[in-house]
Amino acid sequence: MSCKLSSKAKELLSKRIGLPYEKLIQMEDEEIEAYIEQKTGKKITWPKGAKVERRPIRTMEDIDKRIDEWDR
Repeated sequence: MSCKLSSKAKELLSKRIGLPYEKLIQMEDEEIEAYIEQKTGKKITWPKGAKVERRPIRTMEDIDKRIDEWDR
């Protein structure tokens, strides 16, 4: 995905996140998640009831639980 941000937007993001914008865009997704988790002390999770294109987001744990229910 490509988008252009103004220098003011980049400055605000850098200030909010605590990393220079140039470093942030070069980081891998896993590195960004680890940084956020380390900074906030919380694991990143999906909000309960979150949807993408009207479909509920399910974790692998949710799917495993549903499969286990089928076996009963």
